[in-house]
Amino acid sequence: MNRLAKIFMFAAVAAVVVSARAEVVDRIVAVVGSSAITLNELNHAMATDELAIYADKDSPKLSSKEYLERMIERQVIDEEVKRQGVTVSSQEIEQALDRKREQLGLSPAEFNEALKSQGVTMEAYRDQVRRSLVLAKLVSKEVKSSLDISPQEIQSYYQQHQEQFIMPDRVHLYHLVVRNGKTAEATIDNIREQVNKGVPFPELALKYSEGEEAKKSGDLDWVELNALKPEVKALVEKLGPGEMSHSFRDNVGIHLFWVKGREKGGLVPVDQAKEVIRDLLYQKQFQEQYGIWLERLKAKTYIDIRL
Repeated sequence: MNRLAKIFMFAAVAAVVVSARAEVVDRIVAVVGSSAITLNELNHAMATDELAIYADKDSPKLSSKEYLERMIERQVIDEEVKRQGVTVSSQEIEQALDRKREQLGLSPAEFNEALKSQGVTMEAYRDQVRRSLVLAKLVSKEVKSSLDISPQEIQSYYQQHQEQFIMPDRVHLYHLVVRNGKTAEATIDNIREQVNKGVPFPELALKYSEGEEAKKSGDLDWVELNALKPEVKALVEKLGPGEMSHSFRDNVGIHLFWVKGREKGGLVPVDQAKEVIRDLLYQKQFQEQYGIWLERLKAKTYIDIRL
């Protein structure tokens, strides 16, 4: 065999080896209906979290097979979207993008940079938004329209989970502090004297307090009694509206508290809790019905997993 023939033979063998290696590196890992998912597509999806599974930082890490199953579910839904002809307009997509930018407080340019920093192009993100909107329309039609929470279900949940609707005792509390120093006690005595003469506590807190809440006239808003430090709770738990506490000294200074209002804890009436219960039951029912609907779609779709 002459030298030129050997060169051609070597090149042909090399081409076969490279082709074989390419097949090993990238192969079909799943067939869904008329579409296929390759290993490269799976690896890329996992690397970029294409399905946005880890948008919630508490989401557990998925294995390759688990992530592939999610991709298969998305493909099954995409097939159903095509079958039903569900679409969204460019305007709907842009409105969703605008809402997201406003939610993050970013300008269009800043939003683009944020996407780039995550290795996502605007085109790819726009496609994610399109998919989400289409899915929402499809799910609204196929799942949400069948959901119904009856008054009896709300009442039953309320009776079985009353511990979730116990409201603790609360006080609307005001506070002022005069930092430790030679004149601290005299200043506190002066404040107490002015309160006893009818000067509003918030007015005095604004004038004298050296605490962070001074700019709000000492207003701590409504707080649960059991959330207060034990020494503070002991000072205010028996005070009625309009009453001021004894002074309390710590390493910061001398403190005074004033109660604007009180709310007695207890069981929240069902009429006040029903909307919260309705939302809880709705989410539970939605998850159950969505799972059933998705399994039905998968059952009537050809799926071949090869991973």
